[in-house]
Amino acid sequence: MRKEKALINLLRGLVELIVEEAARNSKFATRLETLLAPLPEKVHLLKKSPTAKPIPNLPDIYAERNDRGSSEFRMWLSDQPIAILRGLIRQHDLDATRRTSKWKEEGKLSEFIADQLESRLARGSSFLRSGDDI
Repeated sequence: MRKEKALINLLRGLVELIVEEAARNSKFATRLETLLAPLPEKVHLLKKSPTAKPIPNLPDIYAERNDRGSSEFRMWLSDQPIAILRGLIRQHDLDATRRTSKWKEEGKLSEFIADQLESRLARGSSFLRSGDDI
């Protein structure tokens, strides 16, 4: 660490000396300019943020499931286009591991959504008691 600071101070002093000489001697300044001209200037590359595709107007899958029932909901879901199915998966965070990202079959995606929704709806039902158990 000590050697790095000494080197930094040495380089700063050298740069200050070069600047002073360039200010006094125009011929030196011209030669220095031609020497340093081929060096590329520092280019600041901006990191592009990933552009999220806008999610189209998506249906409420919980309401559809309640209105249609399990089997009819699965049939309705299988008729939906891939863009809607992927949007539903993203909106409800049904695939945290992103394993469905490469799937291209509507049927496979719709079954995945239906299974995940059933799993979410069944969560906690084992803790519910019937009125007779109390």
